[in-house]
Amino acid sequence: MPILALWFYFQTKEHSSFFRQLILFALFFSWGGDTLLMFVESKGEHFFLFGLVSFLLTHILYTTAFLKTVSWNKGFLWKNKWVIIPFLIFFLGFQIYLLPDIEEAMQIPVAVYSSVIIVMVLAALNWNKFIEKKTFQLIFFGALLFMLSDSIIALNKFKSAIPQAHIWIMSLYLLGQYLIVQGGVKMLKK
Repeated sequence: MPILALWFYFQTKEHSSFFRQLILFALFFSWGGDTLLMFVESKGEHFFLFGLVSFLLTHILYTTAFLKTVSWNKGFLWKNKWVIIPFLIFFLGFQIYLLPDIEEAMQIPVAVYSSVIIVMVLAALNWNKFIEKKTFQLIFFGALLFMLSDSIIALNKFKSAIPQAHIWIMSLYLLGQYLIVQGGVKMLKK
């Protein structure tokens, strides 16, 4: 994440904006989440919750950045509300499947986190047809991959072990972050 943040910083240094600052802060909190999750096994499960909070802030920052570009009431979703339905079905189905296996103290944090990441993906989808197609695709697919990475983390942690989960998680996460940042660069340079 620090390398990606530095790349983004230097690619966009001539395009100062609130959007740029939000992306940089999101990358900072992503790095914090990565770091905190590394200590879960050696230092205790509370580091999972700390990592969750750091990534929650990441998603809130990305959501804010996306909505600063295209607001809810002017974007794609306002005119195509039905598109939200598959995301709601995924969210509800995932919660119904996952929450019974999560200890009670973690159920609300996991549900809140899941809600925020779905909102982040929807905020990215809201850009559709309002910005250049390539930029939209980078941001939206990046957000989707980030969500899939987090979904695999949840399944692997709370349901059952997934073979080679760490490879899937990191691959989707890194590619998702790269796509979001690449889309951010395109957005700022246009």
